[in-house]
Amino acid sequence: MIDALRYEYVRLRTLRSTYWLIGIAMTFQLIMSIVLAAVISQSDSFDRGNAAFDVIATIGASSGFAPLFIAYIIGLLGVFSTGHEYRHGMIRATLTAIPNRTHVFAAKVISTVVISAAAALLCIVIALLSIVAFGLDFPTAKGLVNMTSGTMIFTALFSLSGLAFSALTRNQTAAVALLMLVPSVVEQIIRAIVIAIKTASDDPSSDGGIMNILKYLPYDAGGKLYTRASLDDLLSFLGFIPFGAVGGGIVMGVFVGALLAGSYALFMRRDA
Repeated sequence: MIDALRYEYVRLRTLRSTYWLIGIAMTFQLIMSIVLAAVISQSDSFDRGNAAFDVIATIGASSGFAPLFIAYIIGLLGVFSTGHEYRHGMIRATLTAIPNRTHVFAAKVISTVVISAAAALLCIVIALLSIVAFGLDFPTAKGLVNMTSGTMIFTALFSLSGLAFSALTRNQTAAVALLMLVPSVVEQIIRAIVIAIKTASDDPSSDGGIMNILKYLPYDAGGKLYTRASLDDLLSFLGFIPFGAVGGGIVMGVFVGALLAGSYALFMRRDA
């Protein structure tokens, strides 16, 4: 297992895409954190403390009306962890050097989780430095812990889903498309269809029913880990009550776990 982790470490260290993706994500986070902190420091109407920190740390994603940018960028590292291997035929060299496929797969999962969580943590640090630089109030300890853990967990799960898509399809382009389109397009289409059906029903304001489907959209549910308000709140008049942070995290965790289980099973059976 140690050899597999060392192999993965060397692979990541020698790929330019690793540095490019982390560099883009951190540069965007730094610039937007400074801009948002500057705007909030000049505003008399915006809540300080936890609310300001949440917006700066997630670059507005805590509102629920924008995606968590860091997850989409770092998630590509999850795709590339397996996609590069198949695209360039390096999977044969990898399995020659490390014949134990379980160790190879586990090393990719571990390295993806570590890099994703570390990148999300660095975004939190950048947000805190911006708060200090512009003299804003610090978040409470509970607010800091909740947002930090939620952002790190969501980013890690998002990246792992990218790894799983890549391992399932063995096609890097298809995996990138799935990672980008499932959360932002497919889930939104399902949401629109469910809302249309519920609105056209005899009792659109009744609790539950078909609206419960929306609670199990994995990326939307996982977003509750870092959102403090969202579009879902506007759907309460249709009887929709979404999961909280823990429930949403469990839904996304189960979904990603199922993807990883399927990709692991195929990885063990398929020819390299």
